[in-house]
Amino acid sequence: MTESAFYSDRAGLGKARVSETISAEAWAGLTALIQQRINDGSLARAFPLYACPDDPGRNTVTGTDEEKFLRSLTAHVPDLVEPPVAPDPGQDGKHAETASGWPSEASHVAQPPRSPLDPDKVPDTATTLDLIDFVALHIDQPTRRSSHNWNFDHTHYSFQQHDHFYDTELTPGQDQWRHDIDLLFARNGIAYTLGDDMRVRRLGPPEALPLISDFRPSTGDPQLDNKLKDAMERFLSRDSADRRDALEKLWDAFERLKTLELGGGSLKKSSVSQLLTRAASGSEPFRELLEAEFKTLTGIGNGFTIRHHEHDKEDVPTDAAIDYLFVRLVSAISLVLRHTGRMAS
Repeated sequence: MTESAFYSDRAGLGKARVSETISAEAWAGLTALIQQRINDGSLARAFPLYACPDDPGRNTVTGTDEEKFLRSLTAHVPDLVEPPVAPDPGQDGKHAETASGWPSEASHVAQPPRSPLDPDKVPDTATTLDLIDFVALHIDQPTRRSSHNWNFDHTHYSFQQHDHFYDTELTPGQDQWRHDIDLLFARNGIAYTLGDDMRVRRLGPPEALPLISDFRPSTGDPQLDNKLKDAMERFLSRDSADRRDALEKLWDAFERLKTLELGGGSLKKSSVSQLLTRAASGSEPFRELLEAEFKTLTGIGNGFTIRHHEHDKEDVPTDAAIDYLFVRLVSAISLVLRHTGRMAS
């Protein structure tokens, strides 16, 4: 992301991105962003409105069909919709009455559901992130806008032809949506981001960000590389169960890492010794530190329900503990891979 437009960010006073809950302020800002995209035609390609009276063939897009957009949105993200409020029967099953003694209108008429984009009704975080994913799937900035005043003033929108399935580069509309969502998250200290694949991903704890952004293993062992990459992807999942699975996969990769030098089997201890010697870069005290860390990490994997799940093993208690253990092991693995020439630049 380029330098922020906000002074507090440039001065290092911005919020740390540690929250994994969408706040009321962030939700209100998100609904404003989506309404802006509805109004400026950025969702008109997927949900076109044909309202030009000079085009009976309905070939000219004049904006976003908001009703069609909202119907599709609530079909794909149904948790955005609240059921209608049931009538209030009052005491003894009677409808509430006004001062005149007549039943009040509100007491016997079911209230319609709120708009799924009500800025004052904050959904849960998973639902909000699904909404961002849904918009990301359909957003596409118009390439041309032209005014037309036949019968009434309106705008015609045109879009560049491209294939969402085959085109790998982001469109300008997608890129702007990524930028705006990331800025909104950053300003509210939210630890999620919209990735290059236009899907919301977890950032993880701040101390993990440099490790994650530069973690590109190239060990010469495809199976190990795949295990490490899979663990990293699962760690960035929004699902807590995926992150627990990531921890298990990372510890499995750690055990395979120990055999890199000599190929495993009965030579595993010798392989670890050579790996630590190379990683220590000639410093015996640092080698001893690495050896102690490897032993501690091995004990953690065996003592908690990470590599083994017998009843005598301890569960990792919280998501924060998962983050801590994952970052600790990734730090050790990253150092060893870099110092032995097994990390892609």
